[in-house]
Parts: sequence; structure tokens; C-alpha cells
Amino acid sequence: MEPGRPSRTLDWGQTDDEIHRFSSTNAIPLRSARHMSATNLGSPMAKERSGTAQFSTILTKIYPESGLGNRSESRRTSTLMRLATGISAGLPSAQTKSAYLQALFAAVVCVCLLWTLWLLLLNLAPNYTVNHIMRTEHFDKGSFWLFVDPPRSILYMAILGLSLVGLGYIVILFRMAYRPKRVAHASVSSRSMRSGISKSGTGSSDKIPRRTTLKLISALANTERFPSQLAKLWMKVGDLAFETVLLVQILETGAPSVIVGIFTVVVTSNALACAIIMFLPFDRIGLLETLVDLLFDLLVAVGCPMLTLVYYLNTFNFPRDKFAINLEVFPAGWFEEQASVVADPVQTAVIYKSLKSLRITSAFEFFARMGVHASLFLRLRQLVMLIQDPKRQGMRVYPSCHRPAAAFFVVFAVLLLAFVGESVRTSTIACAPHPECAVNARRWTILDDGSLTQCPCLIMIDRDIAPKTFAEWEMPKNLTEKVIQLASSGDLQTLQLTNRYLPELPEELRRCKGMRHLTLEYTHMFTLPDWIKEFTKLEYIHLESKVISPIVSLPDDMFDDMSSLTFIHFAMFIPMKRLPSFTGLTSLKSLTLAVFLSLEKLPALDSLHRLEKLLVTCVPSLDTLPDLAPVKNVKSLILTDRGTWCCNGFLGQCNLDHPMCEVHPLWGTPAATCLSSNDPKATPETLELLAKYPENVCTGMLRPGSLEGPPTQTTMDPCKGTLYRQCVDPSGVESMCYNARFMGIACDTNPFPIGMRRLQIARGVGDPCDPEFEAWLGCK
Repeated sequence: MEPGRPSRTLDWGQTDDEIHRFSSTNAIPLRSARHMSATNLGSPMAKERSGTAQFSTILTKIYPESGLGNRSESRRTSTLMRLATGISAGLPSAQTKSAYLQALFAAVVCVCLLWTLWLLLLNLAPNYTVNHIMRTEHFDKGSFWLFVDPPRSILYMAILGLSLVGLGYIVILFRMAYRPKRVAHASVSSRSMRSGISKSGTGSSDKIPRRTTLKLISALANTERFPSQLAKLWMKVGDLAFETVLLVQILETGAPSVIVGIFTVVVTSNALACAIIMFLPFDRIGLLETLVDLLFDLLVAVGCPMLTLVYYLNTFNFPRDKFAINLEVFPAGWFEEQASVVADPVQTAVIYKSLKSLRITSAFEFFARMGVHASLFLRLRQLVMLIQDPKRQGMRVYPSCHRPAAAFFVVFAVLLLAFVGESVRTSTIACAPHPECAVNARRWTILDDGSLTQCPCLIMIDRDIAPKTFAEWEMPKNLTEKVIQLASSGDLQTLQLTNRYLPELPEELRRCKGMRHLTLEYTHMFTLPDWIKEFTKLEYIHLESKVISPIVSLPDDMFDDMSSLTFIHFAMFIPMKRLPSFTGLTSLKSLTLAVFLSLEKLPALDSLHRLEKLLVTCVPSLDTLPDLAPVKNVKSLILTDRGTWCCNGFLGQCNLDHPMCEVHPLWGTPAATCLSSNDPKATPETLELLAKYPENVCTGMLRPGSLEGPPTQTTMDPCKGTLYRQCVDPSGVESMCYNARFMGIACDTNPFPIGMRRLQIARGVGDPCDPEFEAWLGCK
């Protein structure tokens, strides 16, 4: 370009000055007419190439001489120029063939491949995979997490999609390792273009208009036309929109602040980086833009999910040594042996929710995940092409100096930061009056002064697992109003109450259609409302009653539409005679029924094909069992304490002299009678399954003193609210103050808790011991 002349805008959207600075021919610049005349002055061909000299003058206006370049360099001493220089120094030179860049790139692809394989395994065998990484494979016989299995069609789609993604990464690695022979590229190299221009200029330079020549040269030098750059710019906008949707989902799930902060920084940095790079005067700008886009795609698709996994892996603090002692001391099926009911409820709920989000369980999640991986695959493929063909590294991905686009990205980043900040701030203020809300959605809330119903609470937990006085045990804190307040927004997904007063589920809870976890222990509740069946997304239900206020009935159609339910724990339903049908429980994996003194028949188990754990204890009036053939693949089967089916002829031979058929020594259940010839008998499949677990079937008859009864004023007063204190029982049996099954701290003659605490002190496990009260257990 001639000195002093302003840049001209060409028909295809760029200036002639930009063609010089950003065309792929910068790597091998054409010589100007002055340079050619100086080097070929004595050549006999000089006079014969007068036409070529005229054409070279045209080229001089596009590719400046060294003097013009120096004057141009003096105008680039800006912050962007210095930044571009620093970036250029950090990138490998094209002459080295980017050896270490290829090695780094191959490592990145391998990480993506390994992550995809792990996701494939997570979708195929979620419980096995999570148990392995969280080291919970021995908890509840491997049935600790109990993920809901998606429909088979979605599972097949997930397997196919992730397999194709993994195959794509393998193809990229193959192309890196076995490069095909270089084929002629569509863009002409500087040397060949020089020769072609010289030949054509000899005979026809006077016939071709200068404007047409400039268009031709620019088209040859820039294969990335402006419309293509705009298309990729819109693709970038689409990427940012999708990442914003993911960020909103993270906010709505109530993820920890560190996860929200990291993802917010990634998305805003992605937008700002694109805005800055469009103004960098960098000769290998295409490589830089591709590397930056690849970095952020990699962070979104792989980096942030992996960081989330590592974060929860490091924050999961299950007392493994303490639980190992429980497994060693307590008999099979006892409360203390069940990891899922003694683990930290907040940790377990948050980790389960986060790990579940990594799986593909719906068509929307399938297309969203495949879109992320497809974008990452295209970036990787583009980088392979740039590494293998350095001449393409100078071609821009996005338009140069596109101020409207840059302004949009900057405004987008500022607005996104403001949105996330306000979402976190306002939701925190709205939930501040509710310490019972363990996790809330980080949602932008228009605050009303004095309102207590605006908190977007997701997980409400309020537990007193060791009431210290008899008054606290008999009349706990009333949480009815608090449940109404936190359920008003309709966001509640988890409700866990222990030793709290909630005699009935309030109508406001009916709005929470996304309810997934319901734990109500000792809440003085007698029944559940008919609309409980509307909780079709429920995955976990744990109900435990008090002796003085047991649940007496459940809606007959309660489980008809609960196909997502994986866990049921019902205990102390003493007067209940009939359970609802289990027909709709197609995903159930764990079923516990304890202390049903009046239950005479179990529902059919025909729909429970996925059941992994079956525990039925203290149901002394059962005369028969349903056919166990549908649950023949259970991992744990426990049928303890007395069941008259053990000896009344259901298993073959009637033996009324068996202890299981006598009057129950603890419950006082009448003696059994032999079944008639018309009564149902055990099927061969049932007998085969029972034979696999002889140590857990028809054993463990409970006797007085072997199971803690409900706390009384007499048993709680001597303890004065102190765990593990030695107390005196009227019978003279060694006793200890203990909160059995999260009941009040009472004097307990059960030997198992005493043995547990002695082992804890001897091994330095569990809560620190107090010599003042626990010296008798070995505390020093």
C-alpha cells in the first residue's frame, strides 16, 4: 500500500491493508518490483520482462516494501502488538513442525478418550462405577447409591453416542500418528502463485483490470472468505448460548460456590478471549484462535465435569473405620449396619445429584452432551489440519477487527457476571431465615421485605438424632410452618426430618412435583395423603414411626406411578395389616420392612426385577411369602426374627415345636398352626433362593433385652443427655446410654452398642472419648 494512502475496502469485506497483514502468503512474501530490479539488473532477461515489472508494481501495493513495513511496525507499538508478540514467542515455530504441540495435543485427545470411556461405563454400570471411585463398594452390599436406570431406548442411545465420540477421538489420534502424504492444498503457495502471476502478466497484464487482479490475488491468498468467518462467528455465539444454559443448570442445582465460580470464569473468559483475539496483529492467528477455542471447549466438555468429580471425591468424608466396626459387631440387617441411613445426608444428597448429572437419562441430555462432544471433536479435527499444514495457520477463523462482535462479547461477559452475582446474592438473602435449607437453587429472586416463602430451597434437612431429654423425645420441635414456607416455591426435592413434629404433610408440599427424597423419622405421622402418588419422580422414601404414633395406613395406589423409586425403608408400622401394591415399582433396588407386628401378607414381587436388597424383619404374623422368583438376582436377602412361614409347612415340613412357631418371647405373637393343603407353598425358585442365604433366613429370634424399646422417662433420666455413660438397669445387666435408631438417649441393655463403643475407643475411631464418663469402656 502506498504511503499516506488510506486503506481501501474491497468487495469481499476486507481492506487491502488487511490482505497484506493476514493472508497466508505472509510466511513467504513476494518480492517487490524494486527488489527484483536490484537483483536482476545485469540480467539479459530484464528488458524482456518489462511487462512483468509493471505487474510487480501492482503487487508492491499489496505487499509493501521493507521500508513501508518498518513504518508500519512503528504504528503497532500498542498493548495488542506486545501481547501478540508474547503469544508468538510462546507458540512453536512452523519450521519445527510443532513437535511438542503435537505431543501435547495427543495427550489432550487421550484424556478426552479416557473421559469418554469413563462416561460410557458410568451409563452402563452407574452403581459399580461410582462405588469404585468413591470406594463404597462394601456399603450395603454394593447398593449404596442406587441410581435410577433410564429407559432402555435412552440407554442404547447413550451407549451408541458415546461410542461414536470415542471412535472419533481414536480417528484423530490415528490421523496424528499416520499422516497421509501431503496433497495439493486449495490455497496456492507463494512460490507457485509468483510463477503463475509472472506468466500471466507477460502477455495479458494490460487486458486484466487492476481491480479484478486484486480480487483474484486476495481470493487465492485467503481461502477463509468473510462469509465463512461470519458463519463461524455465529457458531461461537451458539457455543456461548449453550454454555450459558449449562451455567444456569448449575445454578439451579445449587452447586457449591467453587463450582459455580469456576464455570462462570470459563464462560466469561471464552467470550472475552474471542473479543481480544479479533484485534491481535498476529501472523499465525488461525492457530491461536483454534487453540483458544479448543481450550474452552475442552474445559466445558471435560475439564469442569472432571473437576466436579474430583471435588466431591475429596469432600466425601464417610467414617469408614467407624462403619467397619458396625459391620463387625452388629448382626446382619440391623440399623447400624445400613450405610445409606447413617451417612451424612447433606453430603450424600449433593454428591448423588452431581454424579447423576453426568449420566444421560433423557433425550434432551443426549443431544446436549453429543452437541458438546461434537463441537470439541470439530475443534480437534481443525487443529490436526493446522498442525499438519502450517500454511493454514495464518488464516483467520473469525473476522478481523469486527467491533460489533467484540462489543457483543464484552457486554455478554459483563451481563453474565452480573446475572450470576445477583442470582447468588438474592437467593442467599431469601434463604438466610431458613437454616433448615441445606441446599438452595442460586436463582435471581425479586426480594419482598419480610417474605419467608421466596427461598428456592432444594434440600430441607432438620434432624435431631440424639434427643437428650424425655420432653424432647415426646414433643419435638414443630416444623409444620417451616415446611410450608420452604415448599411454597415448589422447588423442594429432598425433605429429611428426624425427631421433628409433622403430623401430616401440608398441602403446599403438593406443589413440589420434583420431590425425589422423603425421609420422615419419628414425626408423629399417622398416614400419608392420597396425593402422595403424585410424587412420580420420587427415588427414595424412608418412613419410621413411633410406638405411640405409628403409621396405620398408606394409599392403595401409592406406588402405581412411582417407576423411579429405588429405595423403601418402612419401620414400626405396628398396627398396619396391608401394604399397597408394588406393581409400579419397576426400578426398586432396596426394600426394608421392619416391625410390622400385624402384617399378614406381603404384596407380590412380580415387578421388582431390579431388586438388589430385600430385608424383612420382625414381621411375626407372616404365614407365607410371595414367590421370590422375580427377585432371584438379589445381592442381599435377610429374613430374620420370627415368621411362622419358617415352620408351619410353607417350606415343606410343618414343625410346630420349632422356636419360630411358639409364642414370640418379645412380641407375644400367638403360636403358629400348620398350613392346610389348600394354602400356598413355596415354589422351587423360592426354595432355591432361600437356600443361598441360610445364615440370614429364619434366624435371629429377638428376645427381651436384645432390641431397644422406646425410650421412657425412667430410662432417659439416668443418662442426663450423655452418650456412652454407664447406667444401672433394674435387672443388673451391664447397660449403657445410647441413642438406638436415632431415638432418645436412654439406658440400653443391648450388648452390641457396648461392644461397638469399646472397639471404637480401643482403635481410636469415632468420637473422642471422655474419661469422666467412659473410663469403664477403656477410655484413658
